[in-house]
Amino acid sequence: MNQKNQITRKNFIKTTGAMAGGTILGSPFVSKAAGIFREKKKLALVGTGVRGVSMFGRNLRANYGDTVDLVSICDINPGRVAYAREFIGGDLTAYTDLDEMLRTEKPDTLIVTSRDDVHHEHIITGMKHGCDIITEKPLTIDEHKAQEIMEAEKKYGRNVIVTFNYRYPPYRAKVKELIMDGWIGDVKNVELHWHISHSHLMRYMQRWHGHRRFGGSLWVHKSTHHFDMVNWFINSDPVEVYANSELERFGKNGPFRGKNCRNCAFTDQCPYYWDITQDEHHNNLYTKNEHYDGYVRDNCVFRETIDIFSKHSALVKYANGAQLNYSLTADTEHEGYWLAFNGTQGRLEVRAGGWPRRNYEEIHFMPNRRYSGRQEEQTIRVDHGSGGHWGGDPIMNDQLFKDPNRPDPLKQQAGVRDGVMSIIIGVAARKSTDSGLPVRIEDLVDLKPMPNRV
Repeated sequence: MNQKNQITRKNFIKTTGAMAGGTILGSPFVSKAAGIFREKKKLALVGTGVRGVSMFGRNLRANYGDTVDLVSICDINPGRVAYAREFIGGDLTAYTDLDEMLRTEKPDTLIVTSRDDVHHEHIITGMKHGCDIITEKPLTIDEHKAQEIMEAEKKYGRNVIVTFNYRYPPYRAKVKELIMDGWIGDVKNVELHWHISHSHLMRYMQRWHGHRRFGGSLWVHKSTHHFDMVNWFINSDPVEVYANSELERFGKNGPFRGKNCRNCAFTDQCPYYWDITQDEHHNNLYTKNEHYDGYVRDNCVFRETIDIFSKHSALVKYANGAQLNYSLTADTEHEGYWLAFNGTQGRLEVRAGGWPRRNYEEIHFMPNRRYSGRQEEQTIRVDHGSGGHWGGDPIMNDQLFKDPNRPDPLKQQAGVRDGVMSIIIGVAARKSTDSGLPVRIEDLVDLKPMPNRV
């Protein structure tokens, strides 16, 4: 085994803040469930950012240790992977080379939580080594990388799951159920208006997300969630996208700029100043390890190289005749959204977010009395449940790691086609912004849009 790419337990004990790791102890992997013994699935993780080390690291080990075993982690940054190993806990082997990890550990499933622009590389590498894939959204950032993933899936025959946790909150499952049950008939129009607060947008502008080449812009990185929700709700594929977007306030529009927040002469003037050194977790994960790969977590939000957008509007046509009117507004103090479906027999509407926070959402149904058998308006209250993202994260993770064969009548678990159809709307919107022209989906990828998904 190549010692420069593996972080050994001995080195971890001897050094602090440098390359460290561990060995896998105990074999075979078994768990007792329902009175029988069964082999645990071996998992490995590539990408040790905040989402990787928490949701698919520490929390996975704490909540799903009876059914799966996270045996190894990988990141190109040796200091970050060393801290991640310690943060997650347990006898994890840590690597800085993905091929080396997969050859040595031979996991059943590779979890991909790396930077968006290298998702395709890690997904394809995992499939080459015989792994099934669980990948964080977005699937990838452009049409070419999406095509590579689709071709690799066919070639290697592995299962790829995209973690669209926005499908899983109980109240969204209820909306899907109502649409499937025909409450509003055939959906003709969808209105989705999403708002990201200044503090939320600031975090994107500080990180690699501020550059299209890394995250595809928020049209892809953030809006992939929203586009997937609509695709899933109405069970149809996009055909054409026309969009406009702009960057205001941030990037080159800013009144001053510094090297980063820690090294800036304007800390007393900048409304977005953030002292990362006061956040122990971020400081240990990022700041102390930026000398390895040059990644700075507290970049200046006014750096002139930022080329993403803060204001987004799009019109999306679907193969079933429906249209989506969409906006993503990031220059606001409001965090929340408004979602509505207009159908041949009625309307469903949800407004989420705002203040004060609440642990439930309300779905408003308004019948079209001329054509619907239902005559009365109704308000349906649905509790979030426990856990993050409106109670959806634990439900999704249970399906992934505890009971993967459970029935999925709402088709909440997403695959490669779902991932491609969500990102490709954002890619088309980005291209439409640049050209001023509508963009057809079939001109981007080898997928024929389907009016009704099977």
